[in-house]
Amino acid sequence: MQTPEEEFVPIRELAGYRLWHLLRKARFFDRMSHGVVMSQEEEEAAWIGFCERHRIDPVSTSPIPQEYSGCDPLQLREAAVREARITKWKDAEFGPHVEGYFELQKARLEKVVYSLLRVRDAGIASELWFRIHEGEASFAELAPAHAGGAERLTGGIIGPVALGTAHPALAERLRTSREGEILKPFAVGGWHLVVRLDKRIPAVLDGQMRAGILEELSRRRMEEHERHAN
Repeated sequence: MQTPEEEFVPIRELAGYRLWHLLRKARFFDRMSHGVVMSQEEEEAAWIGFCERHRIDPVSTSPIPQEYSGCDPLQLREAAVREARITKWKDAEFGPHVEGYFELQKARLEKVVYSLLRVRDAGIASELWFRIHEGEASFAELAPAHAGGAERLTGGIIGPVALGTAHPALAERLRTSREGEILKPFAVGGWHLVVRLDKRIPAVLDGQMRAGILEELSRRRMEEHERHAN
């Protein structure tokens, strides 16, 4: 059921531009963080940080970033404080769970760099694998002519990417492979893949990882809320 505020929003137009979900997300985090108290020092730090990220003069409030086009200086400052308030809520709500979540998801969060050739024909995949395995050719040499995806533009190199973002069948093979190992061709979604794990990058709970986990946990909370609301 729509709230009175939502009834005045042109939902069909927003949905048509794929913006309705973004607005619902923004409103959800506004409601969740409504009770968070920001000190004057925190608000000022939020504004200075916002200006640094968007290259704004904090005194003249210019230039206005393109994504905030139409906002006046007061709205810009309110946006900066709002973002900081939401971040403070996420940290208070989910911060104590970050380390445990990281340990549970460590394998999925690990990143890899790998070389890839994907072709439709199993026989061609076997031939390419043999040529690479025997040192007759490299991924970089074969990719422009044989790769069936974007890897043809990168010499076959993919990554660094998180294992959790790869196809499950590919991710499992990469997870159990040794660096430098050329995997025998295998089928994934209509393609036949020739893959070599080039580098494994262990997941580290640094500032960037922490922020990503906080974002993921807060997104899950929003999705859970929407399921119960429907």
